[in-house]
Amino acid sequence: MRWGPFLATLIGLAGASHISGAADAIWVAASSLEDGISPYCAGGQFPGPEWTGQADGQVDIKGTRLTYTSTSRAPSRSFTVDLKALQPDGSGKVVGKDDRNKEFYLTFEPGSGARPFHMTSAINSCRRVYTPRT
Repeated sequence: MRWGPFLATLIGLAGASHISGAADAIWVAASSLEDGISPYCAGGQFPGPEWTGQADGQVDIKGTRLTYTSTSRAPSRSFTVDLKALQPDGSGKVVGKDDRNKEFYLTFEPGSGARPFHMTSAINSCRRVYTPRT
């Protein structure tokens, strides 16, 4: 039996699981409207006010899944997205669906673990930023 290919495969799998485990993280995040002042996004072009206040929640990354659980009364938004579409450096955009089956997009800068990310809705131009709380 040839041990070289077997050991290479075993080492590769061990390395992949180590990378996945290293990305696991839990942190508290503050969510707020990116510009922070407009009660309507895109200068009032879209009906209904966007929540302009800060909302707190918990971000939990396990493997390639990110779950955000709101801990604030308003807005009470929680979601789970698959992070498989991110680039190897942690950057990129992923698509999720809310409880009304409407798409939203999360955008990440390079990195791993606790870091800011942005959410953009598919039905309006509102953009929220989720920032780790220190």
